[in-house]
Amino acid sequence: MEEVTPHVYSLDVKIDWFPQPFPPNVHLITDGGEGALIDAGFPDDESINTRMEWLRSIPGLSLKYIVITHHHFDHSSGAAKLRELTGAKIVMHKDEEPILKRAATQDVPSDMDVPKEHKEWVERTAQWRKEAAQAGADELVADDDTLNIGGLTLRMVHSPGHTAGHLSPFLEEGKVLFAGDNVLGMGTTVVPPPPHGDMFDYIASLKKMQSLDADLMCCGHGPLVREPNRKLQELIDHRQEREEQILALVGEGHDTVKSLVKEIYPELDKRILGMATSQVLSHLSKLEREGRAKTEGEGAEMRVEVAG
Repeated sequence: MEEVTPHVYSLDVKIDWFPQPFPPNVHLITDGGEGALIDAGFPDDESINTRMEWLRSIPGLSLKYIVITHHHFDHSSGAAKLRELTGAKIVMHKDEEPILKRAATQDVPSDMDVPKEHKEWVERTAQWRKEAAQAGADELVADDDTLNIGGLTLRMVHSPGHTAGHLSPFLEEGKVLFAGDNVLGMGTTVVPPPPHGDMFDYIASLKKMQSLDADLMCCGHGPLVREPNRKLQELIDHRQEREEQILALVGEGHDTVKSLVKEIYPELDKRILGMATSQVLSHLSKLEREGRAKTEGEGAEMRVEVAG
């Protein structure tokens, strides 16, 4: 258990089987004998048992809330077990819970592409999506709602883009922003095209997060960010540069999504081809919404032209 501030801790679990460099982060906010978790991580025994040991190591702690930033199973699937063990209430944005429920049975995009040949991962993913769906909310919140943890105030910041009901809770005392997967400690996040995500909303959310003028930012994956507004601006700039690149490539004759992906990601691992295609589609959705591009068709074969 790593102290981030006197009231915030990171409850890390070493997960050898996780296929990415940074497993999902789970953070604890605590004050006056009360606590709240930001996200719940995975439901495997090692993750749950380790986090429960840490919670029990804090004398007199009563866990009051489990705040889920978004429905993806690497952040939500441990919530039902943690609620059962602690009595805490699961909190989600009102727009996110319906997606959580659908993800158990429908092909809703997640943060990870699981290759079909990896049967164990496919089976585990399906099971964990079902377990995530069991974490129905005890309390649904909207933008600017607040939760009290001891003498602390946790403000709910609706920050759609990565998902429709994504939350980036803001701890007012200490100005700590919990970015969920809108911001990763290293690298960039996946922003699916509508209806599962929205690049237009994502950029607006990054600017909204900047307006909070946070001192620290705890991300859904990866290390702590100590200059939040600088990081947020880097992400905004990156997305704007990608848009200009797309428009320039279309002007040069690369007028299909498949061709754009090949030019933008020339050495792409085929295992993440789907995610790369998703990113281009998401940018095109934003550009079309802004009247800067026109599209026809769907998926990789979608044809694109510069508007005007």
